[in-house]
Amino acid sequence: MVAKKKCFFGIKTDRQVDGDKISQKFMDKVIAEGGENAAIASCMQCGTCSGGCTNIDRMDISPRKLILLLQRGEWETILKSNTLWLCTSCYTCTSRCPRGVRPADVIEAVKALAIREGIQNDSTRFNQIFVELVKKRGIVFEPELMHQYGGIEAMLEQAELGVKLALRGKLSPFPAKVKDSKIFNQALEKASEK
Repeated sequence: MVAKKKCFFGIKTDRQVDGDKISQKFMDKVIAEGGENAAIASCMQCGTCSGGCTNIDRMDISPRKLILLLQRGEWETILKSNTLWLCTSCYTCTSRCPRGVRPADVIEAVKALAIREGIQNDSTRFNQIFVELVKKRGIVFEPELMHQYGGIEAMLEQAELGVKLALRGKLSPFPAKVKDSKIFNQALEKASEK
């Protein structure tokens, strides 16, 4: 008697492509973090998302594999991946998915969870500095960002480019502020409530 193969098209709760079962625990975490429309369980591993990814050559885990690891509950592998930090949120993967899976939303949700769990790397450090500078004056002042992130050495390395950008009006030599700081602060407070 030959074992009957399971067809995975249309199955939303248990893919069973290679005999694995979906781990609901981590999918629920991602869904609660903002992936409620991500349709993670619908992924049929076609690879269309990875085929359109603009940063795939730099990632250690493709968007397709990241979704598979999430389905399997391989949380530690996902958190150690550089894919979370290299995704540019261009949404090419999401726009091309034939099943409505939203890999870019999944990556953003996992990234937020990773930061909350205390993951520290250059990307999280950069993001934290960036957010603090935006809170400070409502807009990023690139020389200050570069100084806080890379120190004097980084500023000196980029000085020639900075001068060229300033001469072309692309980089202000002086920090700017938002026009109405009260409205901006209200928006920040509202965003942090979520």
